This record gives sequence, C-alpha cells and structure tokens, in this order.
Amino acid sequence: MKRDVINRSLTAAVLAALWGLAFLPAAFAGQGRANQSQTTHQARSEAAVIQTLSSAAPESVAKHATVLSRAGKVLKQGTGEWVCRFAGLTGDTPTCLDSQSRAYFKARSQGKTPQVERIGLTYMLHGMTTDTGMQMPPHVMLIIPDPADLKPFPTTPQSGMPWVMKANTPYAHLIIPVGGQSMGAMSQPSSD
Repeated sequence: MKRDVINRSLTAAVLAALWGLAFLPAAFAGQGRANQSQTTHQARSEAAVIQTLSSAAPESVAKHATVLSRAGKVLKQGTGEWVCRFAGLTGDTPTCLDSQSRAYFKARSQGKTPQVERIGLTYMLHGMTTDTGMQMPPHVMLIIPDPADLKPFPTTPQSGMPWVMKANTPYAHLIIPVGGQSMGAMSQPSSD
C-alpha cells in the first residue's frame, strides 16, 4: 500500500515537472513564436477542460479532486480520493468519482463483478446519455457493496425518485436525481 502511494506521488511530481516545462519562454526553450502560441492555446484549452470536468460535482468536492484528460493525463493534481474525468458512451460526460466508484466502473468495463468495500459515490451534475441512448438529467450514483440492498427501490425511473439502474445484475446501482429535474423528464432513444 505504501509503495502505491509513493508511486502515485512520484508520478504526480514527474507530471507536474513536465507540465511546468511546457510554459518555459520560447527563447529559453529554443522554440519559435508558433509553438509558444500553441502552448498558450493548449493551456487555455486545458483550463477549460478542468473547469468543465470540475463542474460535474459540488465545488466542495471538485476543488480537491484530481482532474484527468480523456487520455488519462493529470491536468490538475488533487489532494483527496476524488477524480473528475470524462465518461459515458460518447466519452464527453463530465463525472467525478470516489475510489469505490472507480473500482466499480473498472470492473464493469472489464466484464468482472465489482468488489466494492464501502458505498461509492459518483456525481454527474450535467446528466448523461446511457448506452441505450436515453438522456438522463443531473444525478448522483450510489454504488452499494451488496446490490441486494437495493431491492426496496424501484427499477424504473419515476418522477424525482431514486431508482435502481442495471437492476438484478452485479452492476446494480442507485440513481438519485438532483437539480430539480426528475427522471420522468428523461428522453427515450429515438427509433430512427
């Protein structure tokens, strides 16, 4: 465990050092104005990505979260367990996840049964498009160690009520609508 922490800290330090090199003056780095302009544009673009991804969670969570690019590059090193990144079918849904949720989604992407040790939390305050094409409003996902504990909840969206997505599978999780929009407002995929 300590080795993992050391490796992550070392990786973060190396990435931070390399990131700092991108902002050396063009004359010092021996590069022309075109590359300097490209670096400035890249910095603005990365700042916009950080802002977009951080907006997937409440500010109290996002300000301490690590932010990753689509390629997994650390854009902002955080101080806690939270990670904000793109997710979803199209890879453009801002989301912020704790460590348990990341373990859940990693197992799910590999077709394995998730081994969740405690409740996991995922913020998706911009909503998302599901793998079936359904448009979902802003919500929070609760990942539960034992999906059987979700049996009391409905398994289909109901106006403003929490409900179980992927019910009766090892991937069952609770969807909690937030932000005043109800799940009844979800759009179903078109039949085109």
